[in-house]
Amino acid sequence: MLARAGIVGRPNVGKSTFFNCLLGRARAIVGDFAGVTRDYKEELLDLRNFQIQLVDTAGLKSSLITAQDKMINGHTLDLIKQLDIILFVIDGREGVTIEDKEIFQICRKLNKLTVVVVNKVETKRVEQKILEEDKNFFGLAKIFYVSSEHKIGIENVINALLEICQENELNFIKEDDLENEKKPINIAIVGRPNVGKSTLVNSIINQKRFVTGPEAGLTRDSNFVFFNWDSDLFKIYDTAGARKKRKIDNFLEKESVKETLRAIKFAQIVILVLEPDELFNAQDQKLAALCEREGRAIVFAVNKSDKILDRKVVDQKLKNSIQKSLPQFKGAYITYISAIKSDGLNNLRENIMKSYLNWNFKQSTSNLNAWLKEKLEKHAPPTNSEKRRIKLKYIVQSNSRPPTIKIFTSHNGIVSKSYKRYLENSFREDFELLGTPIRIIFKSGDNPFTASKH
Repeated sequence: MLARAGIVGRPNVGKSTFFNCLLGRARAIVGDFAGVTRDYKEELLDLRNFQIQLVDTAGLKSSLITAQDKMINGHTLDLIKQLDIILFVIDGREGVTIEDKEIFQICRKLNKLTVVVVNKVETKRVEQKILEEDKNFFGLAKIFYVSSEHKIGIENVINALLEICQENELNFIKEDDLENEKKPINIAIVGRPNVGKSTLVNSIINQKRFVTGPEAGLTRDSNFVFFNWDSDLFKIYDTAGARKKRKIDNFLEKESVKETLRAIKFAQIVILVLEPDELFNAQDQKLAALCEREGRAIVFAVNKSDKILDRKVVDQKLKNSIQKSLPQFKGAYITYISAIKSDGLNNLRENIMKSYLNWNFKQSTSNLNAWLKEKLEKHAPPTNSEKRRIKLKYIVQSNSRPPTIKIFTSHNGIVSKSYKRYLENSFREDFELLGTPIRIIFKSGDNPFTASKH
């Protein structure tokens, strides 16, 4: 396993800003108030042609108030035990607080390699707040003064991490070796708040990776985990619940929704988690429509299925809703699951792989033209406004992911929407392309494959 360096400290000392600064890109949501991070976030960190795992953790509290605080604290402490290096962050403007010392003592008992990072240090005056007695408290740990916001002192921390890895013979990976690694299938798990997205990810990977609970909105940032599911490697994104835009009234939730939309764009397959009590409402439809626009395959997962009294009724209701509001996903795979009981996961994986294969669909030009000829014989295109019948002369597949076909027509006439829909429906049904958007592009001009060669 690669060496893991974790950013640890009390809330609101700038851990996520420091995390983003080390990476050189914004990967964690940041805010000027405590408790933004709840689940840890993990990324590969470049150390001059080598890489290690960098982990951003939730803020630790020495005095716990709520049950949620205790849960998040326990989650973070379990993670810290698995780290090789602790990057202990304190706020240089405030100096070393009693809570900093209490948390550092907890970390010290774990006997980990530790670096102290004094953040928010823009001037010597701020640096002088860390008194000699405070420095002595940290013992042999190296101390670095940085300003994550202004990118001051970051290079010194990176050099120290590389040095620690080499001196202690910790595992790191050459960047060149990454190109030979197996590419994962990217999955985004999306849905409304509190439908069980994080619980589903935890069930799939069979560990308590993400914080879960009965309260809505526990997940704030989109986050991912790599997982070998049977013989295939997956990168599974857990996302924050998306609510109606008019109900989103604070900065943090707006950023969370942005990250959810970003996860959909980076995904190949989207699992839209639904609840049986409120099937496929307007917000679900918007998420599914976004998947269609972005060209992502989709699988519908009805969670809490153990509470369903009559599955046939629910199934028919859902299929009717999909066909009415989003015909592009007519016939998409539906899986009934109970995330909390880990029921239905094998069927879910099977439907994910079916959708993934359909999304990667490729067909020979000869087969496509035989298919088009059959469709034209069955139902010829209607005449246009000039009373001229448009000829569909030739078809090629121009892309996959999602399947995209290009049909060459006789002139610049517009193919009617109804005829285009006829071809789309026929294409989907005849090639069994369920769960994936398809694209049909009409282009006037001659068959490019029969053009004269000079």
